[in-house]
Amino acid sequence: MPATSNNSYLWCDHCRRSFNHEDAADGVCPICKEPVKPVGKFNAILRGLMANELNPSPLTSKHRQLVKLIWTRNNAGEEYYRLLAPEMSYARFETAMTNLLCRGADEGWVEFSMPPSPKDDEGLYALKVIDENRFLNELQTLSGPEAALTEGD
Repeated sequence: MPATSNNSYLWCDHCRRSFNHEDAADGVCPICKEPVKPVGKFNAILRGLMANELNPSPLTSKHRQLVKLIWTRNNAGEEYYRLLAPEMSYARFETAMTNLLCRGADEGWVEFSMPPSPKDDEGLYALKVIDENRFLNELQTLSGPEAALTEGD
């Protein structure tokens, strides 16, 4: 039996979402523009449920965004990038640095502080380096062996 809008949905492997035939009539995902393929309705429902189970929580991504906002505030991200001159794009550096600082918080060599509820005073959102030597060593590793992290280099 051929796939029709009555007995199937269109599935995007890239987005891991299903669409009605009318929403992707040209055979491409309306979100990412990748090709879609017909799947049975039950299959689409199961795939969608499984995709939701595998997706990271939006809380995790929001938490990372908050960490990034804290360490890049007042052009600090651009300053780190300019001083360290890593061999990567700024966007990649920003992601790597955010991951590094999240790991540092897990391992206890950096701390983040923030108020218990949202406030307009940005000074309440802060990064504190607990182990400066560890932080510098991690920056050196992130930036590569050519990065000058000590005075006189």
